[in-house]
Amino acid sequence: MKKIIRFLTFNGVFFIPAIILSIMLWNGYGDSISEGKLKTDDISRLYTFDEGNRVIGITYDHVQTTQATARMYDTKTDQKLRSWTSGSYSFDEMWSTIQGKQLLLASKSPAEDLEIYNYFPDDDRKELVKKRLTIPSFLNSNTYQWNGRMIFSGGSEGTALILGELKDGRFLLHNLNEEDLPARPTRMEPVMNTFNGQTRIPIFEVTLKNDQKAFVSAISDDNDHLSVYVADEEDQFPIVGDAVEKQMRRDIGQEQEMAVDVEREYPKRARLVKTDGELGEVVPTPEPVYQTKVYQLNDEEVLIAGSTEEDDAKGKLTGFIYNPNTGKAASVDPIFNSLSFKYLKDSALSFHKNLESTSLYYAYNNQSTGVYDMDSKEMNEWTAADIVAMENADSSHEKSFDSFKDYVLEGGALVLNWAIWIFIPLLLLAVVFILPPILRVTRRKKLEESETLAAEIVSIQETGSYLNEQPVVRIQLRFLHEGKRMEKTVKTVVSYVQIPRPGQQILIHYHPKKQRVTLLKEGDAIRETKPEMINGAVLRKVESYGMVGRGHVVLLTFEHNRESYTIPAIQASGFEFQEGEKADLMRINGQLKMVTYGDAIMNRSGKDVTVTGTILRARTFPIALHDQTPVLLDLTISSGGKPVQRTVSQFIPSHMTIEPGATIQIQTKQGDLEKELAFANEKQGSATITNVSFISVVGNLPLATIHADRNGIQYEIKQTIDPITGVMPGDECWIAYNESTHQALIIKYASI
Repeated sequence: MKKIIRFLTFNGVFFIPAIILSIMLWNGYGDSISEGKLKTDDISRLYTFDEGNRVIGITYDHVQTTQATARMYDTKTDQKLRSWTSGSYSFDEMWSTIQGKQLLLASKSPAEDLEIYNYFPDDDRKELVKKRLTIPSFLNSNTYQWNGRMIFSGGSEGTALILGELKDGRFLLHNLNEEDLPARPTRMEPVMNTFNGQTRIPIFEVTLKNDQKAFVSAISDDNDHLSVYVADEEDQFPIVGDAVEKQMRRDIGQEQEMAVDVEREYPKRARLVKTDGELGEVVPTPEPVYQTKVYQLNDEEVLIAGSTEEDDAKGKLTGFIYNPNTGKAASVDPIFNSLSFKYLKDSALSFHKNLESTSLYYAYNNQSTGVYDMDSKEMNEWTAADIVAMENADSSHEKSFDSFKDYVLEGGALVLNWAIWIFIPLLLLAVVFILPPILRVTRRKKLEESETLAAEIVSIQETGSYLNEQPVVRIQLRFLHEGKRMEKTVKTVVSYVQIPRPGQQILIHYHPKKQRVTLLKEGDAIRETKPEMINGAVLRKVESYGMVGRGHVVLLTFEHNRESYTIPAIQASGFEFQEGEKADLMRINGQLKMVTYGDAIMNRSGKDVTVTGTILRARTFPIALHDQTPVLLDLTISSGGKPVQRTVSQFIPSHMTIEPGATIQIQTKQGDLEKELAFANEKQGSATITNVSFISVVGNLPLATIHADRNGIQYEIKQTIDPITGVMPGDECWIAYNESTHQALIIKYASI
């Protein structure tokens, strides 16, 4: 709690700008939610497809670079599905068609190139135009519809004239320079009346560089090839029109045998076009249609729409789908219920129907869109108000985590400043409260993979850097790992009052794989390494290396499973290691130790325990054996609050120094330790050693049966003795003894 109060006291000032900016950001977010809601005036286009299951609304953002946003909705659930944003030509022109189950919308990009997007019922959109087609003027001036197809006239980056054709959900580019023409085409215009149903093929007139005329079909055949007719120099279309149309019908394979057009005179009825291009009889619809408008739907069907009376002011809208090939007409009056006669005069009104489908679609700017099913006679329509209702019901227009995230991701000066001032206190918070636990977990994981070893400080040097006014030092360490001497350097912060010194022993963590050293810190867990036991190793060789005190330094070579193990040891006076005897060995932290030797293997019992001893005195002998030196230690061992003194000798790495006050780990039997503690309460006094016989070795200490005389009473002593000091008949030792059992324990060896 104090830590939190201290943090808020010193760093709370950083929260003030963050709080103020957060309030401003939230208010701005609320305003954006309100401003972001759609209004009916925002809708520019409406389209439906997929039999009315999908409806799309188009809006434009009139900024310096115009953007168009398309939003798709599921009409069954009134749910918004997806939205897409793209650049758009500033005049907001758009043409549409439905081919198969796909809605295709054509517009101009800000670079005045043609853009066609293909919308699928599975809520996906793909851009269809991959090659560049530049529209030289308005899209409406260079776009034509024919039997459900869309044709675009334009140019490319060179001097080529290009025809773009959208059919069967595919976009085709026809380069007129690649057609079989006697000269390069320089100009292209549609032939009058060929796109309004008066001819069976839409045709372009092309002027060539040599002033010759050519005629090119606006649609391609099944192999995506255009039909080309090259005229003589003086030939005009009125003269060669029949020949051109016959050739193109043959090349293209147009199935429709008869065309439909509207008479020019009042009352403007729909008539069939004869083979010579003249208007023939009135189209035989079930009911008369006047002031007619003909919409070409596909290769076989047309929509004939108009008034039921010659005077459209007195009649009502009616319509029939007519197939010139079969002569059949079907009424579609319900699709006109929400339309007025003036809409027929507006080029923005469009109708679409696939040949094999029973769905007739219509779209009229931002007013409405709908679909009429000719089988079920069901009519469904959607207006701009319907789109607005579905859009504004979307969760993105409600205050929520997702909408707030979207608002923040849009960026802006306010969001940037808010993010900076939020980041500063959060960073401070992380440094104080979050980072330390993470570092502790990381450190604990590293330590779990490390080994705890003792190391000697070889040298210490200041780096010149300080952290919290404490010096950063470079410490060179020396230690043994798996019998190999290693040296590593670490950097750490030390206190001026507790600067380590060369020769000092410290504990370290060593990561064998990474070969990295970490200093042991307060609170670190010391990893206990599970020892590797080598039981029943046979002593094969005993080599002598001189005397230390009463003991004899030897190097023992054991063999087990065809592997050799060497251990330095001190042979007590009166005891000899014998080749052929067996021993149990233990490898721990890379060091090899002898656990038991000789008869003790058969007779060992009781629990092994490890106790910590505090060094009172240490004497090192000038003998190095396999980089290890014998040392004689006087220790105080505490267990259960009772101190016990013990003298032991051990081999330590030659580079290590032992000083009084340091601690050392000693292995012993639980029974032996309890025996020592029990005798600590017995009477004590001097005694003379009368007899010594050795049994075996426990650890690196020989186990002996000793008899001592005190005031004419013989006491039996059974304990491990230190081999350097040793025990010999005639020695005066200080013992703890029990007068009733005549058992004793040597407390202090004879002086040597």
